[in-house]
Amino acid sequence: MGNKGLVQNRILKDYLILCEGIDEVNFLITYLNSDELKYNERFSNDIQVFDFGGINMLSSYLKNFVKLDGFNKVKRLMIIRDAEKNYDSAISNIRSALDNNGFEAPKDVSIWSGENIKIGYLLFPECSSIKSNGTLEDMCLRIINEERFERIDKEIDIFLDGLEDKEYRLLNHRFKSKLHTYFSVTDNYIGSKVGEAAKRGAFNWNSDYLVGLRSFIEEGFEGL
Repeated sequence: MGNKGLVQNRILKDYLILCEGIDEVNFLITYLNSDELKYNERFSNDIQVFDFGGINMLSSYLKNFVKLDGFNKVKRLMIIRDAEKNYDSAISNIRSALDNNGFEAPKDVSIWSGENIKIGYLLFPECSSIKSNGTLEDMCLRIINEERFERIDKEIDIFLDGLEDKEYRLLNHRFKSKLHTYFSVTDNYIGSKVGEAAKRGAFNWNSDYLVGLRSFIEEGFEGL
């Protein structure tokens, strides 16, 4: 079945990724099953991805998650979420959720630690030890699979700047507005959510910006 079948109430694999929202689930599943990761079949065959909900729901989710059938067989547990506007607060949230549920929380991102279950976590957009605020959408803007995107990106900025300068719109989530503006002017992605656009080929899975994510996931295979 690999990652193509999404089961949210039963644990089928010993390597799990918990992420924030269905967009991240679909983004990750598409990435794990991409041609670019076929060099290691474990990406598509040995990992199961779960949606833990919103950024403040991880602790309560874990409380019930550990009771799911098959959890006793889990050997790797990776958590990934957006850094949002406060990188340090996001790390604190993950560590508290793990501590509150009896897990040994790694001291920082990009570190696997633990005995019975090795645990690690990452934050979008960097998915590495680089400290940066932001979200999955920020990551997506960096890996758009179109050669002309740099020029299109500049035009979208001009358009959004005009909306704000003329006080037609106050863009509190500009990164999301920017990404979905691009989707809206691209026939293949118009109306798509991030996960849907990923399935339709919107992103370059070979991008250097994904090296941290790929390397950390692959590091988790060691010893399995």
